[in-house]
Amino acid sequence: MGANLVARGGATFRAWAPLATAVYINGTFGGSSLAGRSDNLLLAKDANGYWSGFVGSAQEGDPYTFLVVGPGGSGPKRDPYARELAPASAFPNCNNLIRSANAFPWHDAAFVTPDFTNMIIYQLHIGTYNPASPGAASTFLDIIGKIPYLTDLGINVVQPLPIDEMETAPSMGYNGADLFSPDFPTSSPIQLL
Repeated sequence: MGANLVARGGATFRAWAPLATAVYINGTFGGSSLAGRSDNLLLAKDANGYWSGFVGSAQEGDPYTFLVVGPGGSGPKRDPYARELAPASAFPNCNNLIRSANAFPWHDAAFVTPDFTNMIIYQLHIGTYNPASPGAASTFLDIIGKIPYLTDLGINVVQPLPIDEMETAPSMGYNGADLFSPDFPTSSPIQLL
């Protein structure tokens, strides 16, 4: 799903839009701007509602968006699987950036999932679990600060509720508006719900 760089050059793009009548890829690829609804930008739809295509000139860091046409209208749509959005200050009207799946230096190689029979799971909503001040949403860093407390309780698995863009700020997490899309409230561009 999303944008994925290909070893021989270029990138594949895939989005799920089962009710769409057309999905186009728009962006600046290899320094050339490609925009609009031309046939060369139209993604192909399969029987399950997935739209996919390939742009040979796409490179690491190129901005892109999906232009979705449906029965109720048309317009640009952020990629819910994008690895980076830019500029963050323009959220929600920002581009997706193509990033390599291996670009982030993960530090989980030694992690071992607890045996299922020994799991003690704590489910929480990132935005409301541990706010730093009244009326503000919690951040991932606020939750990380509480991990010693949770482990002292015997919890060995933390399950965040879905991370979505919310219609209101702060939110209790039940009014998601854009699935898989962290929200950047206007009060702080690094605060995620």
